[in-house]
Amino acid sequence: MYKKLFLIFVQLVVLTVLANAQNNGVVTGKITDAASAQPLEFVTVAVMVQGNAAIYKQEVTNAKGIYKFAGLPDGQYYIVASFVGYDRFKSAELRIDASHRKIDLNISLGGGAKKLNEVEVVAKKPLYSNTIDRKVYNVDQDVMAKSGSASEVLQNVPLVQVDIDGNVSLRNSTATILINGKVSPIMGKNAAAALQQLPANSIEKIEVITNPSAKYKPDGTGGIINIVLKKNVKKGLNGSVTANMGNQERYNANANVNYNPGKVNIFGSYSIKQDDRLRLTTNNRSQADPSTSALAYYHDEISARSRPFSNTALIGMDYAIDDKNSLGLSGNYYFRKMHKNDITLKTVSNSSGLLADYDRLRKNYEYEREADATFFFEHNFKNEGHKIRLEFNAAHSPEVEDNHYTNTYRVPVTPNQLDNTLIKQTADNQQLTLAYENPLSENTKLEFGYDGRYNRQDLDFYGEAYDATQQRFVADALKTNRFIYNENIHALYGTVEQAWRKFGLMLGLRAEYADIKSHLITTATTIPNHYFKVYPTLHLTYQLSDSKQLQLNYSRRVRRPEGDDLNPFAEYADPTNIRVGNPHLLPEIIHSVELGYQWKHNGFTILPGIYYRYKYNGFTSITTPLNSTTLVTTQQNLANDQAVGADVVFSASIGDKLNINFTPNAFYNQIDASNLGYSTKKNTFTWSANLNSSYVITKSTMLQINSNYKSARLTPQGRYLPSFVLNLGARQDIFHKKGSIYFTLSDVFKSQRQKAELSSPLLVQNVYTRSNSRIGYLGLSYNFGVMKKKKDLTFDNSL
Repeated sequence: MYKKLFLIFVQLVVLTVLANAQNNGVVTGKITDAASAQPLEFVTVAVMVQGNAAIYKQEVTNAKGIYKFAGLPDGQYYIVASFVGYDRFKSAELRIDASHRKIDLNISLGGGAKKLNEVEVVAKKPLYSNTIDRKVYNVDQDVMAKSGSASEVLQNVPLVQVDIDGNVSLRNSTATILINGKVSPIMGKNAAAALQQLPANSIEKIEVITNPSAKYKPDGTGGIINIVLKKNVKKGLNGSVTANMGNQERYNANANVNYNPGKVNIFGSYSIKQDDRLRLTTNNRSQADPSTSALAYYHDEISARSRPFSNTALIGMDYAIDDKNSLGLSGNYYFRKMHKNDITLKTVSNSSGLLADYDRLRKNYEYEREADATFFFEHNFKNEGHKIRLEFNAAHSPEVEDNHYTNTYRVPVTPNQLDNTLIKQTADNQQLTLAYENPLSENTKLEFGYDGRYNRQDLDFYGEAYDATQQRFVADALKTNRFIYNENIHALYGTVEQAWRKFGLMLGLRAEYADIKSHLITTATTIPNHYFKVYPTLHLTYQLSDSKQLQLNYSRRVRRPEGDDLNPFAEYADPTNIRVGNPHLLPEIIHSVELGYQWKHNGFTILPGIYYRYKYNGFTSITTPLNSTTLVTTQQNLANDQAVGADVVFSASIGDKLNINFTPNAFYNQIDASNLGYSTKKNTFTWSANLNSSYVITKSTMLQINSNYKSARLTPQGRYLPSFVLNLGARQDIFHKKGSIYFTLSDVFKSQRQKAELSSPLLVQNVYTRSNSRIGYLGLSYNFGVMKKKKDLTFDNSL
């Protein structure tokens, strides 16, 4: 059967190629300044059909002045080029036929010495940029991003979900979060906290890649979320400053500047953020003793308040040695400190009555920082796009959490109990990549390279309790341990991209060898793990027309356990709740298939997609009673997990006033946890929707609204109930659009909350969490700059 299907597929490909044999004309060239012979970027170039005034296709030149039109049917055409400050260019007739499949047309634009009194830039980036393989969210166009955090902006990104604790998922599954395309230690276990403190106004764009090619690391069930920080490359001296004041003594500010006189580009930025976070949690559970089945009832009322303060800095330099060679060096620094004051009102009872009633107070002083540096060298060969790049990145991230607890009892009447926990965690990551790209022809491109990642995590826990008889703190052996996790991954990858008229193919293969060692320092035990796996990828495209495209993608992906997931030593949230890692946890393997379609017409873009994921050894958190008083939570591997879903990314520009971006996502999930003792499969239907809309009242005034909704979703032991949030923003441009005043209000209806239900034979639990998520900000931003005298002011669309 598979052989027949393959033969039918090959026949369809052949018929497609034959049917489109006359649609393979190519016009390419380079546009330069007639006086200086320097390439011109952002020149608007259009191909017109002879005898027809309408634009057939339109492009803008890249940084090297290159433009290209492919897939042109046989016929007569001419090229028009337009650039502010230059004379308009119109070519002679160009003929595409069997004898003239490729035409090279280099253009020199004159008139560049004209004096321009004033130029108004009318083009701007859209909020969303949808392509068939990724969704790009341009943060600069989001009013809410002027004052919020990365976590809050991610709520507006298509297909991304963020829960009340800041945990990020992509299409209801885990995602790998990258910073500037690289792995960051703080985006591991503490990603939620880091994203809540990373100022959104330091971000240029967010890229969502649901089915990446073999070039990218295969980690993450749902795909990759790449956060690209601002890096100004404009000529001359440029920059911007932003400042915001919010309710409950919140504030944040950001400044970025760059200087680019020509061959050297020096850039830097600095951000600060003072936040205020309040979490109110109610936890009710009935718990059976595994040995006697006697029931006990627990009620917790938790109030957790923190004042996190963070600094983020970036500095770097790029240097163009000559036309073919360039190098760069950059560094990032992140520092977050926080004081937490928690109080938990705890009651314990059984059939005999009240057993305990006390308050557990927590004072926590913690900090986390990351320092990383990146160096690259790039060599460009003679042909456009033919290059090799070497890049090395090193990051160091220490974290300290110093907890001091006091138990104050009402029932029974006993003296206060004191205990402390000191947690030190250090992550060291290095990444070395060597990437080679070669466009062998107009329709063929080859990429291959090496990607090495060398990671180390050191988890050091120290616990102590106050001994009233000795009048001092004594080490607690149950809470004191050390665990070191080493992970070295060596990967070789290769992709080949081939186009046949309207049909495109990208085939990739990534081979990885993982060398992992878990060192249980406390017990002098080492658990090694070595494995070799391959991760194939396949991307197929078919261009139905200039505005319609189909794509079918497949990738094999992996989710690897973090050091915390593997650490077998207990971590005590409190004496009745313990978290324990599983050193034998296996990586989960995912097979992901996605069918996508893109349609564009007159400002409307519709991008529907259907996806299927089959996962085995999937991670899941399992909570079970250890005894009549204590719960233990650990990670286990599921037998398998299947999911099928459909989503639509809809973008519309209605006139020059209204922009609407709407993304609904429906998701069916089936979980097989038979290997964990659950006899029946569980399934659920989940849906979510994201709406982001802006309205231009005047040329300088804009309103924005965004909201998202998530329906109930499934876990092996229970479910999460629905949640909804709505945010508003307004912006007023000032100083001839060099500056802006804006106001933002998040969670207008105070509806952001999380409800979780858990049900098993020995445990029934309901957890309800809400926060102080209604946050208002008033802010000001200003852009400054002195442009070097270069004719790249803007481009003119009036052909």
